[in-house]
Amino acid sequence: MIDGLERAVRILDLFSSDAPEWTVSDVCRALDLPKTTVWDYMQSMAALGLLRRTGRGRYRLGWRSFQLGLRARMTSEISGPAWSEMRDLVDTHHETVQLAARYRSEVVYLEKIAPHTGVRVNATRVGERLPAHCTAVGKVLLAYLSPRELRTIYGEGELRPLTARSITTLSTLETELSSVRERGYALDVEEAVEGMCCVAAPISNRHGDVSWALSMSFLEYRLPTHGDAYARAVLEAARRLSEHAP
Repeated sequence: MIDGLERAVRILDLFSSDAPEWTVSDVCRALDLPKTTVWDYMQSMAALGLLRRTGRGRYRLGWRSFQLGLRARMTSEISGPAWSEMRDLVDTHHETVQLAARYRSEVVYLEKIAPHTGVRVNATRVGERLPAHCTAVGKVLLAYLSPRELRTIYGEGELRPLTARSITTLSTLETELSSVRERGYALDVEEAVEGMCCVAAPISNRHGDVSWALSMSFLEYRLPTHGDAYARAVLEAARRLSEHAP
């Protein structure tokens, strides 16, 4: 990998909805890089439009980052077809529906539709990332990896939890992923956000690879009464998307 490109991506990865503005000093501490190096990179990235200066030594994402994100979304091979299925799920069940993909040990939310009323799940905003092992979409996307691929991602260390119910060991995750494969869908029961549950199903591309996951989020108290119906609906929508996926 090209060192300069990797450093630029690491800098861009720091910017999020929770931390939209960074100083050169903040980036130095976060990435353990020399101040002169970070200053040079951020100056160049600002000149290219990837970042924009908001004050002395302070930066936010720039117009080119915004443009590239929009282009990625508009040219996605799955977002368009998924939108119709997601809209139908929201209209029928009045719950929040998401489309996600995996990047290494995290999931990235590509699309999201929320009902007009009800609880909003901020953690799954479009473009946000969460640890895959804590989410239903993540479990679906991890379930079809080989044991070797899974251990390459996680090694033998402890897994970072988001709540008290998050999975924290690889052995527990492997057991959970086996269950996901058996039933065809994954559940997250307050593992990513306290008080919330999520059910997710895999979407395969034309080669049979599980490239995306479709999910529905809902309040935990609805799991006993609505969980099975939600699972069936998400499974059916994901199946239809798989049939027509590129």
